[in-house]
Amino acid sequence: MRMQIVMPQLEVHRFSSPFENTPHAHDDQFQITIPLQGTCHFTHEHKQLALPPGEGIVLQPSDRHSFYIGDGTGVVVIRIRPESLYPGDSSVYSEPRHRKQFDVSRVSRVFRQWTADMMALDMADPLVEEELEARMICDLRELIWEGTVPASPKMAHAAADRHLAQVLEYVHAHFTEQLSVSSLAAMAMQSRYHFIRSFKSLTGVPPYQYVLQLRVREAMEQLKKSADTVTVISFNLGFSSTSQFFRAFAKMTGMTPEQYRKSEGRRLI
Repeated sequence: MRMQIVMPQLEVHRFSSPFENTPHAHDDQFQITIPLQGTCHFTHEHKQLALPPGEGIVLQPSDRHSFYIGDGTGVVVIRIRPESLYPGDSSVYSEPRHRKQFDVSRVSRVFRQWTADMMALDMADPLVEEELEARMICDLRELIWEGTVPASPKMAHAAADRHLAQVLEYVHAHFTEQLSVSSLAAMAMQSRYHFIRSFKSLTGVPPYQYVLQLRVREAMEQLKKSADTVTVISFNLGFSSTSQFFRAFAKMTGMTPEQYRKSEGRRLI
């Protein structure tokens, strides 16, 4: 069995039961292979390795490798681009060890959270995908460097507030359009991950949830004051689909858009 999550900067693959691949290399990606149960028979540059649970191996781009697993064995393979593993806003990351002992229960828990988020979130929205990928990359750095990930670069409090205020002003003016974490983070002069943390600290929710709240509040006004259909309102407010609109609206108000419109109509009588 194989499960996978493919993002622009990150790939995660979960293999179980018998599996074997042929020798190959990834020219532009690091690869982290972590056995979760059973023994992973790994070949790295013609060297044979038997990796027990938790005994991970970190490969540099272009390292030639292959592996085989039998019945009852599970392996997580993570591939990531160098510029994402080593962010541009920090130059103090040490080179990850070629062989590293990982906490199997922690890796399993992180993987389950990633897959749960993929199932629960609307991945058609670029803002959602970027937020999830940024969290996944941060989780991976924590797994590799075990809590020694450098803190966000210090920024004067007034300057940080000013930049975040500009971001909020921009979001309020453009919340019906497609927004991206990358562009908002650049406006805040922070990395994607540190921006998400700063934004949540300021508003109480991450950027995507904040945008959803703005869209739903505007939808409530339009449902009360206009005769536009739910589909038209959904499209005009930037929702990726009417189903996404229904889910977000029901979660925030406890009723469907039609139910809300009827209830507000009765109040006006």
